[in-house]
Amino acid sequence: MMQINYATLLSGLLLVTSSFASAADVLPLGHHLKEAFYSEVSTQTTKPQFPALYIYDVKAEQFLSKQDAETYLSQLSEQPLWAEVMQQWVKDSSHFSATNTSLKQAVPTLDFTQPYIIFFDNLPEPMLAQFAAMDPNLVARDSLVKSILAQLDDANCYTTY
Repeated sequence: MMQINYATLLSGLLLVTSSFASAADVLPLGHHLKEAFYSEVSTQTTKPQFPALYIYDVKAEQFLSKQDAETYLSQLSEQPLWAEVMQQWVKDSSHFSATNTSLKQAVPTLDFTQPYIIFFDNLPEPMLAQFAAMDPNLVARDSLVKSILAQLDDANCYTTY
């Protein structure tokens, strides 16, 4: 008769569930909802800058300036690659205009239960590989951003792809 080691089974189950939870913390919106997002917040819809990180303060109902976003993000990692991300990918979104209601209407999948919503406008993974010759750290920065965002407790995070 086979004996079940419940401690091993439970730890395995916890490991599997925690890895699913982390992966679900950064949700892809897709191209259609990306366009809806930009249509709602900005006139920048024809040529959005990407990769880009935008941070929305749910309580204040406004986007953070580049400086405020960098201050918030700088606390998340001390890796040199993270400094590159902040310098190159954090965009000034203080000119964006939206409210919780208007954002929810434009992008119904957004969750307003945390203090911040972070939108990472990125490229699909196959396209990232195509640009590797021009920017050898592109794939690594993309992975780092997703990894760090997946660990946040005070923000709901979204990517384009």
